[in-house]
Amino acid sequence: MKVVVIGAGIVGVTTAYEFAERGHQVILIDKREGAGLETSYANGGQLGAGEVAPWAGPEVPWLALKWMGRADGPFRLRLKADPEQWIWLLRFLMRCRASAREERVLPNLGLALLTQSRMDEIAAKLTSEGAPLAFDERRDGIMQIFHYERSLKEAAHGAETMRRAGLEQRVLTAAECVEVEPALASSVQRGEIVGGLYCASDRSGDAHVFTRELAARAERLGVRFVTGAEVERFETQGDRITGVRTNGWLFGGDAVVLAAGIGSAKLARQLGLRIPVYPLKGYSVTVPAGEGVAPKVSLTDEARKIVVSRFGDRMRVAGTAEVSGYDTTLEMPRAKSVLDGLLSLLPQLSAGAGEAQFWTGLRPMSSDGSPLIGQAGRYRNLYLNTGHGSLGWTLGAGSAAALADAVCGETPRLDLTPFNIKRFSFI
Repeated sequence: MKVVVIGAGIVGVTTAYEFAERGHQVILIDKREGAGLETSYANGGQLGAGEVAPWAGPEVPWLALKWMGRADGPFRLRLKADPEQWIWLLRFLMRCRASAREERVLPNLGLALLTQSRMDEIAAKLTSEGAPLAFDERRDGIMQIFHYERSLKEAAHGAETMRRAGLEQRVLTAAECVEVEPALASSVQRGEIVGGLYCASDRSGDAHVFTRELAARAERLGVRFVTGAEVERFETQGDRITGVRTNGWLFGGDAVVLAAGIGSAKLARQLGLRIPVYPLKGYSVTVPAGEGVAPKVSLTDEARKIVVSRFGDRMRVAGTAEVSGYDTTLEMPRAKSVLDGLLSLLPQLSAGAGEAQFWTGLRPMSSDGSPLIGQAGRYRNLYLNTGHGSLGWTLGAGSAAALADAVCGETPRLDLTPFNIKRFSFI
């Protein structure tokens, strides 16, 4: 089988790898000059099965109003004369219910657990071949920390649902948070932390490095990379896509996988398909870890709305969500607010603040917080693997494996019905 994959982020590269490993011919197309240079480039680094709940929830409208007008607010809405934005917002707001959030948790969790399993299988295979992947992976777990008792109780309730589905998480007192991660001692002493939720099986790592390294392994399996190439149009005949035209070249395939992140919606419209995926802008900051002062456990600060992960001698902090279209301008007040959040939580990292590296990127967010995976639209050989939002790293490898199972007619490792585009009542 010939497969054309559009998009070379974490989702597209893992998808290309899965098909190539099964012996199929794969062409991977991306507009950038290499793999993992968009959303996958500098994210928060968490592979967190314990943190797969959608962003949409009953608290979101109130928080949006609370932070409106604040340059440093964790959430910001910039309305535009863009029907795509308004339609997405309407769908998102309709999902801001506790029941709607809970509906998506277990499907996302299953996909996250499959991702961890598949990454272990890939790592074992490559290690046995003498080419192990190195991407600053840490298996020290992920801890959510809470400033308020009410938030901790709500999280503990959600953890019980996940426990019944097979994911173990520990509810911690403030003192136990320090036992698990001593770097939190000063925050606990200041009375900022009332407790935490710790998932020992969760992980962290550099998504960009993983994507780049796996892309190199995929090339050795025969994947042809076409970089610096914008998809101009699709050639179709009847109910099939017969080719993808880019930069004057035409690439044919038996299957076409749309894994282009924030570019997916525009490309899908060329094929008469509207998908509820819209960019949410986020920021990250990378600073030196210093000597013996940085945490080893990846952290999520629920009050500050930031995540923190350690990559060797670097610390990465990421946060903010901005509904502002496709603008990638790096605004220093917002970027600085993410750094300030890190230094408020871990003031011992202040010595490295002068070497901070700032980045901004666009997350391809579906309106209900779950990706779109599987066959879609009028063309029988068109498949989606997009809309992962902030969970592309957490769900990517599992999404790729499950999609490849479905396309190749293999025994499915995961039921993709919850991720089919048909779950949306209007498109």
